[in-house]
Amino acid sequence: MKRRGVVENIINERIAVVRIEGLIGLGSTVLDSDKRPVGNVTDVIGPVKEPYAVIVLKKGVKGLKKGDIVFFKPGKR
Repeated sequence: MKRRGVVENIINERIAVVRIEGLIGLGSTVLDSDKRPVGNVTDVIGPVKEPYAVIVLKKGVKGLKKGDIVFFKPGKR
């Protein structure tokens, strides 16, 4: 699986903002470096050339921090 994003910020341990590489679909599953699902893409924001994905983290996800690399698995939307 190809590297697709870097965590830029974590908000209240429930929302992550990730700088993304390439196109990411809404509803895509976000995987940590161990390929465990940590959340889903709910929005894509920012400039077209440098977009960010808004991720709602799954309940109980701990350890994800700024600078972590994440991967994306296409969603069903």
